[in-house]
Amino acid sequence: MLAIPYRWFGRPGFGRGLIWPVARPVGRWISVCLRPLTTLSLVPLPLCLVLQEGAHQQSAVRAASTPQFVDETRRAGVTFRNATGSPEKRYVIETQSAGVGLWDYDMDGSLDIFFTNGAPLEDTEPSRALEGNALYHNDGDGLFEDVTSQAGVGGVSAWSMGCTVADYDNDGDPDLYVTRWGANTLYRNEGNGSFVDVTDVAGVGDDSWGVGSSFGDYDGDGHVDLYVANYIDFRLHGPPYYDRWCVYNGIPAACGPAGFEATPDVLYHNGGDGRFTDVSDMAGIRGRSHYGMGVAWGDLDDDSDLDLYVANDGHPNSLFRNEGSGRFVDVALLSGTAYSGTGRPQAGMGVALGDYDNDGDLDIFVTNFSQDHNTLYRNDGDDIFADVTGAVGMAGPSRPFMGWGTFFFDFDNDGNQDVFVANGHLMPAIDRAGVDLGYRQRNLLFRNTGRGRFEDVSRAAGPGLTVEKVSRGAAYGDYDNDGDLDVVVANLDDTPTLLRNDGGHVGNWLMIKLQGTASSRDGIGARVRVVSDEMADQLREVNSGSSFQSQSDSRVHFGLGQAGEVQIEVRWPNGALQILEEVSVNSQLTIREEP
Repeated sequence: MLAIPYRWFGRPGFGRGLIWPVARPVGRWISVCLRPLTTLSLVPLPLCLVLQEGAHQQSAVRAASTPQFVDETRRAGVTFRNATGSPEKRYVIETQSAGVGLWDYDMDGSLDIFFTNGAPLEDTEPSRALEGNALYHNDGDGLFEDVTSQAGVGGVSAWSMGCTVADYDNDGDPDLYVTRWGANTLYRNEGNGSFVDVTDVAGVGDDSWGVGSSFGDYDGDGHVDLYVANYIDFRLHGPPYYDRWCVYNGIPAACGPAGFEATPDVLYHNGGDGRFTDVSDMAGIRGRSHYGMGVAWGDLDDDSDLDLYVANDGHPNSLFRNEGSGRFVDVALLSGTAYSGTGRPQAGMGVALGDYDNDGDLDIFVTNFSQDHNTLYRNDGDDIFADVTGAVGMAGPSRPFMGWGTFFFDFDNDGNQDVFVANGHLMPAIDRAGVDLGYRQRNLLFRNTGRGRFEDVSRAAGPGLTVEKVSRGAAYGDYDNDGDLDVVVANLDDTPTLLRNDGGHVGNWLMIKLQGTASSRDGIGARVRVVSDEMADQLREVNSGSSFQSQSDSRVHFGLGQAGEVQIEVRWPNGALQILEEVSVNSQLTIREEP
């Protein structure tokens, strides 16, 4: 029997799909007009038609003013091509490897791009050349150059999955961690355009199948720690499914993950001397193993220490609450974030944290399998979350798609965080399965209306969002430094998609980089709040990793609409509050932690 959380009753969250719309302004009553006859309808038909017509006119205006995303991949000089196993994807390992990082590795003020790559899986695939990972340097004018060889981060012989970035040694430049099927790799940034593999010295070369990873200073000692989400114990030509296909929707498909043994995730503590220690058992992380994929650190209970959310494939998701003593407790079930709102485990893949409703706490968004919906968990405080996916308008549009990389970002600078989702199916043969699903899929962009709803503006947001590929990792950042956020998507067995945002900078904006002193150099875990008279307060938290196998720009971006001067409040990980008054908009600034 399904147990319905008591918090659903007697609050707007439960009634939004039934009764709540009628208590909203008239313009919102149209949601009732369009409901099926089995749903309560309180609006006369003539009024419904008038409201529908007005809504269509408003939608047309919004579409005309929507910033346009343009595919700049070829023009920008990005020629990398992912090559992950065989075209038919016989093994589950072949279906996922395509991560991306958008970060300024040489600290010249322009975002560079790192791509992860798979490899041929069988000796019978000599035509699939071993290209390895790739690093592209941004020249500051929107053009990129392949600098993989001189940087030393190619990893040609390894099967790479995802990446995350942080200055783990606090020396002033960002370092790179790459998850793999096999031993993961930590590259230390030498500050001269090159990297050194320090995995063995650092002790972070876990040789399980690592997918997601994220740096975060969970104990507040000023050194970022590292969490790695591991997937399954996959061995080529090993048990349990090494020599046969499984069947899905009547078609042959790679077997997994069901039937495979899950490998436990790993939590590494940074000792501050260049070495990490596996503290998974001590911290209470390794109590039970799930099929780990996306991972994100964030202060989800607003108690000034970092908690951890892990999206698990086919298993309940995990929300590890930081107890402040070096230990964590999984409160996902009690908080309402383990399952969907109907009590079902989902195929969690990507994860994003952000304050979509500007109420001062972090909400959670998780991408899932096709023929299901991605899930938005609204943070109601006191360790309680509500699945509001249907209520905000995001459930239906996501069902035909298989979601992977995702993030909250304000693409139109209106002060509300929107959502991007990268899509692509697992099975090439799904195209001939006779179902309404495709292997190559377009990506999704949901605009936050600021009134508790999201609109699918994917088709109105430019030609770059009509591209259909098998997408996996996704990251955001202002690569051309024009004040709006661009997107880069990693695609399986294909070139990536670099999406330039044209028109998002019509609204005012602010880009903030934090520099810790007592805190970690990146300021990871710090909270930044922007206050203005013209709009609601906005909250961002500096993080590493999240999405799916990807790293977005660690600078925090605020869309400010027509707001003029603002106040900035920074709460550093140690709890210290730093306030800047009368800050001008449309600028980039660095805030250094006061001693």
